[in-house]
Amino acid sequence: MKAGGPKKGEGILCVLRRIMPRKILIADDDPAMLNAYAGLFSGKDYEITYAESVAAAAALIRKNHYDLLVTDLMFPDGLGTELTRLFAERSAGAKSLLVTGSPPEPGALDHYAVLECLPKPLEPEKFIKTVDKALA
Repeated sequence: MKAGGPKKGEGILCVLRRIMPRKILIADDDPAMLNAYAGLFSGKDYEITYAESVAAAAALIRKNHYDLLVTDLMFPDGLGTELTRLFAERSAGAKSLLVTGSPPEPGALDHYAVLECLPKPLEPEKFIKTVDKALA
């Protein structure tokens, strides 16, 4: 059996997840945060796409498939929750992480398909563990 092929009892979807990079869309209007994300994902086996506005991220969501959305809450042209809702509508089982400097009240995001809300500034190890868990 070739390396990377199916293991006993493993479905094709599991094989694809092991051999293909997972696709992540990161939406944030802060260039410093985008640079921080680039550093955090450096050397990781993920395919990362960046968007600097709600409009740009929404267009990418409509055009492409992503395994995970990581978005800021506040943008000059809208809210990250608009993106999480669109992402959930476009992808069955969609998972979104919301990163914000102003965490919402508990339960306020329940209907926005947000897996987890992470506070800024990010704790790098916790963030990467959360991403890895979301994509497992």
